[in-house]
Amino acid sequence: MAEGQALLASVILWVVVLWGYMWKCIAFWMAARRDQLGWYIVLAVLPPVFGALEMIYVFLVAPRHQELEEGWPTA
Repeated sequence: MAEGQALLASVILWVVVLWGYMWKCIAFWMAARRDQLGWYIVLAVLPPVFGALEMIYVFLVAPRHQELEEGWPTA
């Protein structure tokens, strides 16, 4: 029974690690594409926390930055 639990724990750990790195890669790509060196450095220096900071960047910061670049809508 202990072998099965160890295998399950190992699989769960790998899934969580891959989940975090997937979000890190997406955030790196978006920061580089938007020429945001500051965010790129922050994402590189801080350790991954299940992709939380990366998801904040992808869903909150990057779209807001794009709105600011597009400027005010013209009527």
